[in-house]
Amino acid sequence: MVIDFETHLAPLRSLEAFEGSKPQKEIKLALDAHKPKRVLIQAPEGLKTRMQEIAKAIDARKIETVIWIEPCFGACDIPDYAAKAFGCDLIIHIGHAPMGVKSEVPVAYIEYSMNADFEKILIKNASALSKYKSIGIITTVQYVGDIEKAKEFLEKSGKEVFVGKSKSLKYAGQVLGCDVAAAQSVEKDVNAFVFLGSGRFHALGVLKKTKKPVLIVDVESGAIIDISSERALIEKKRILLNIKFREAKKAGLLLSSKKGQHSGKDIFALKEKIEALGKTVDIIAADYVSPEKILGMKFDILVNCACSRIEDDLVFKEPVINADEIEF
Repeated sequence: MVIDFETHLAPLRSLEAFEGSKPQKEIKLALDAHKPKRVLIQAPEGLKTRMQEIAKAIDARKIETVIWIEPCFGACDIPDYAAKAFGCDLIIHIGHAPMGVKSEVPVAYIEYSMNADFEKILIKNASALSKYKSIGIITTVQYVGDIEKAKEFLEKSGKEVFVGKSKSLKYAGQVLGCDVAAAQSVEKDVNAFVFLGSGRFHALGVLKKTKKPVLIVDVESGAIIDISSERALIEKKRILLNIKFREAKKAGLLLSSKKGQHSGKDIFALKEKIEALGKTVDIIAADYVSPEKILGMKFDILVNCACSRIEDDLVFKEPVINADEIEF
């Protein structure tokens, strides 16, 4: 099943259709509640195709709008500094649920749900789960509404099902690339984890932080994909990165100013700890961390203190090790 964004995003075309979708209603309610004069609109890449139409509908209410076009990586990435600079008194953040990030400008989180028939996929691929008696269900905010149906189906199939929760996230079963506590909280109770959704990003996060099999109930292919065998490669990579860290003479500590990725309070203590090993260390900071920003700078290794998934997403010429994976 290919996600049809034309279908999924059509409800956002007009905010005046109050009887329409949940996102429509939530945007209208946010505008009514906050009564802003100027709004900054933020959305992830997949939803940017509708930002102009959202802005037009808000403009029609005599509210000024600014469309924020920087990449948006989640609810950790709230550009309140930009909103303040542009005189905005409300941020409309589309596509994610809140995760406790403090903002100097009020934020209206407009979640965006997608519909998928996970039961159909589970029936079609029942043999993929046959050897597991207890299962933990995890997903992203887009599919949290499907957890209960999947749970009921698996329980009727004779499985014991667990749905954990992160203390930092809004929903039971919800995971982020950087927060898989919903899985970790029930790891001792399950034989395997089932991720409802698409892509490998979130499921790989669970694979890295737990020791149980991880299977993706994939809405795009209609298959159940077992990625558990990749754990050995992840462990091999971790060992190799620690060897490179020990051999490195010059390290760069990557720091992001994004509000939900900022760990600056410990960065100087970490710098001193690495320097005590005889290495030269520079702290390098940016809002959006990317390889081209350090072109011309010389490092043997980068120690990532920003988003923990940078090492998976971006291709640096230098090896990148997460600070919490260093073996001192």
